[in-house]
Amino acid sequence: MKSLDKIKVNLVTHEVFKNTTALYYEMGKTPVYEAVFQKNIDYIKNQVANQNAEYFFKIFFVADFPIRENRYRTLLLDSSVANNKSEQLYKNLIEIFHKIHVENVEPFNLHLGEIHDLFILLFNGVLSKEQLKYRRFGKKKGMFLSESQSMREELEKYLDELASISKERSIEPIFLNLNFMVDFINMEVFDMPYNHSLGVLIFYTLMLENHFKAANYLSFFQRLNLYKVDYQEIFNRIEVQSKQGIPDLMPLMNFFINIFNSFYMELKEVSRDYQYDEDLSINKTDYVENTIIKLGDVFSKEDIRERHPSISDSTINRTLKRLADENIIRAVGVGRSAKWVKIAKKETKHKFEGQIKLDLDK
Repeated sequence: MKSLDKIKVNLVTHEVFKNTTALYYEMGKTPVYEAVFQKNIDYIKNQVANQNAEYFFKIFFVADFPIRENRYRTLLLDSSVANNKSEQLYKNLIEIFHKIHVENVEPFNLHLGEIHDLFILLFNGVLSKEQLKYRRFGKKKGMFLSESQSMREELEKYLDELASISKERSIEPIFLNLNFMVDFINMEVFDMPYNHSLGVLIFYTLMLENHFKAANYLSFFQRLNLYKVDYQEIFNRIEVQSKQGIPDLMPLMNFFINIFNSFYMELKEVSRDYQYDEDLSINKTDYVENTIIKLGDVFSKEDIRERHPSISDSTINRTLKRLADENIIRAVGVGRSAKWVKIAKKETKHKFEGQIKLDLDK
């Protein structure tokens, strides 16, 4: 049974209603955040796209497509080349999230062509031609005669039904998108084992189109990675319920609403710190130095940039050079992979014994 079949009779719990109301209140602050981050929006969106690609991969693919940890950052470079299918899949995700966040492309529309193109782009160079097609289903009508249908037609019918309900504007958009995600995953539309990851990716894209703009400033999948075990447990229960014909999506709805609300709470703090950086009247190099002191013994320029996106590269570079000249830090490596290491200061040992033996008369 598809969850969409009973979407109009779902009982919304008080908790879901309360949390959803709070979420829409936070969504209403989007123009404020747009103004705060406007100066560095290109850098921020680029960072979010890269982080989303990494954590989406770690949540949904790393078990089947392992990648060495040091390759995640290297593969972000345009000049880098994938050495295997795992790395090719990761490069595909980077391209997709850059289209979603960075490039000026047309909005995503939930229709057959868009879903198919996203599917092909995600698994290009990763899955075989046999897997890059719609799943077929059906049953035999006789000993020699059989009849099968493609999930393409089933998905097209489903999308028409979804569009009809959407036009009525009687269902809350987040819940409608969530129903699509669950049904898409359970339908196993494509003949491959990764319909789940594709369904979540579509759901995320739809959320961005439905005013969840906070995801342009922070990585949603970095946050989801913290709760991936909880997410999987909830979804597993829904899969069992769907087979029994009684899927209950409210726990999953509440899970995502809580994630979205915590996301806005973090955004509030980040924007406050960002504005503080912008309005800072003290010497900004001193501010950067204070951040370096709080970082670990080994750090990168990117670690500083993430904490102070409004402070220019020239200011950060000037601070790093000054601290290096003062023999407080030293560079290890060159280019984008360069790291900085703090130099341990030698303690001065005072010879109190010698001072005590001084002949004060002389």
